[in-house]
Amino acid sequence: MANASTKRQLERQLEKTRESLSETVGEIKETVEQEVKAVKKTVTGVLDYREDFAKDPLVWSLGALSAGFALGYTLGYAHKNTKGAKQSPMIAFADSLVEELSTVGQGFVMPALNAKIRDLFGLEFSQLLEQMRGNSKRPARKRAVKRIASKSSKSTSKKRAAVKK
Repeated sequence: MANASTKRQLERQLEKTRESLSETVGEIKETVEQEVKAVKKTVTGVLDYREDFAKDPLVWSLGALSAGFALGYTLGYAHKNTKGAKQSPMIAFADSLVEELSTVGQGFVMPALNAKIRDLFGLEFSQLLEQMRGNSKRPARKRAVKRIASKSSKSTSKKRAAVKK
């Protein structure tokens, strides 16, 4: 009899454990489903930028313009300060990026931009840029170098003055 009662107790305890496990699994399943829904909603909101752009195109355009200006200014400044410097991987990257962007700009962007400006304003934008580029490259003026007169140059200048008389 004692054996039968312990067996029943074990069966009851086993049944309670099964129920507890199934409840825990159910709770975990609900939590995971809720988290998956929340992540889907967040990712969909982030990846679906087209609707946001359609709502606020000015804000998005200004943001893109600001980011492009900041990146371009930073790369330009880094590129400008690399003249005569030791070639580091960052300098090499900036140089190659500037070269690639220049190639893309000259090959794709400038012709399309030039055509649009010609259609809208009747003006050749590329010629205007060339004129601006030509005017900005002025020849540097030579500075007069002052000489410090040494004893030998003083005597030479006295001799020259005497010969001129």
